[in-house]
Amino acid sequence: PGSLPMTPPLLQLDAISQRYARQTVVDQLSFSLQRGEIGCLLGGSGCGKTTVLRCIAGFETLSAGRIVLDGQLLADARLHTPAHTRQIGMVFQDYGLFPHLTVAGNIGFGLSALARDEQAQRVSDMLALVGLTGLADSYPHELSGGQQQRVALARALAPRPRVLLLDEPLSALDAKIRVSLRNQIREIQQQ
Repeated sequence: PGSLPMTPPLLQLDAISQRYARQTVVDQLSFSLQRGEIGCLLGGSGCGKTTVLRCIAGFETLSAGRIVLDGQLLADARLHTPAHTRQIGMVFQDYGLFPHLTVAGNIGFGLSALARDEQAQRVSDMLALVGLTGLADSYPHELSGGQQQRVALARALAPRPRVLLLDEPLSALDAKIRVSLRNQIREIQQQ
């Protein structure tokens, strides 16, 4: 009596494991995050942090355990919801931009379900959000590392994901740009 009901977590990992042949990369990892929370995976190089993120995003199939997003089972040892239907955005360490697409093309890549005018408006909104208005027709090779990082962030945010995963996206940038982008990502996350 008198206690508040528990809200179910937005993201829940229950004893997930990931193996490749005889190599166990992730072993029985469990955690959950509530809406608005920020989580961080810490560990040495090669300990499985990226693998966990790739499992959450749907780029890897679980060996054991389960992943639940907003009460919906996304993955277990038998079920694998495809990445493009999970409503999870991911920014990769190497940005993962498509070199043959313009900035606008990269940002709009995951928006095919929207009408063309809605796609254009969302791309425009994302360009403004990350401070790249005017660079829509540029290609990734024409941008600085910080600009490429902001394109990757805009692309991940454009489809309005329920969860945003960041895989060391600032590690390749110099210290001044890293601090600036870290602050910008935090502001965007709060919005």
